[in-house]
Amino acid sequence: MRRVSVFWSALGILGFVVVSVMFLSLTQVPAGEVRVFPPPPPAVSPIAGAIDFHVHSAPDVFGRSVSDFEIAEIAANAGMRALVLKNHVTSTAARAFLVNQVVPNIQLFGGITLNRAVGGINPDAVEWMFRMQGGRGKVVWLPTFDADHHLKTFKEPGEGLKVAEGGKVLPETEAVLKVIARENLVLNTGHVSPEETLAVIQKARELGVNNIVITHAMADVPGLSIAQLKEAAQMGAYIELVYLNHLMGPNAQLAWMRHWKQVSTEDMAKAIKEIGAEHFLLSTDLGQTGNPIHTDGYKAMIAGLKNAGITQAQLDMMMKTNPAKLLGLN
Repeated sequence: MRRVSVFWSALGILGFVVVSVMFLSLTQVPAGEVRVFPPPPPAVSPIAGAIDFHVHSAPDVFGRSVSDFEIAEIAANAGMRALVLKNHVTSTAARAFLVNQVVPNIQLFGGITLNRAVGGINPDAVEWMFRMQGGRGKVVWLPTFDADHHLKTFKEPGEGLKVAEGGKVLPETEAVLKVIARENLVLNTGHVSPEETLAVIQKARELGVNNIVITHAMADVPGLSIAQLKEAAQMGAYIELVYLNHLMGPNAQLAWMRHWKQVSTEDMAKAIKEIGAEHFLLSTDLGQTGNPIHTDGYKAMIAGLKNAGITQAQLDMMMKTNPAKLLGLN
């Protein structure tokens, strides 16, 4: 019996050696080749201290991948400084206040978009938005999908909302701008036309509006040219770039994004180099079901801009300094 036991032990050892040799032969890297693995987690989050000025989240009338509370937690864990919640049909000022009660390690802000759901170009809607408890209501977006320029660009039926005609700002728009100036809010230009955008910026500056952002400036809407962006920058407006535009185009994975043109990170980098990082801010415009989460999109945007030649100092200016100035956080 002892001899049989020794035999089986020897056989077991031999089997282990054979299997080990086979495994090593299968996993051995051929000479001259280097195995490539994803990099380890960075010691410091690449978006630590960053601000996302364009955050979509639930509850909403459109499919959103995360709630206000979820994205606040995720962004706080990534070390981000602040988020601005945007909704096309309702104010987010109260939501931002509530989220900050639950997630204190990040600043949440909100605002209102002047689409038909809130009465269009409605100064009363702006008045009540910024008065909401908590003082989190900071941003006023001009019309987005209800803007006449949006409807015309995407060949949708009907007449949309206008904020200026013939280069002159409409009276109701001027009333909104006066509220923004008085309360030192942030004017975001929405999806109105390039001509309307420039007219509004000029009038806003005359009325004392200090904080102006051109919403995803290089997208189909508003669709400003480089020359128009330079003109807007000279008047003191910031140019928003969003990662969502990089994901758009005829090859987009989501059907509703295919009729928008792609604005790649390379396109964005070219504009930054030509106009100057001091005039830009970075956002994601993410939150749609099926798209990357905001923090992952922001990290990918940073990596893409770096690959296109944008320096860390320029990135810090666009994702930290400039948006903080707009929100009064400097």
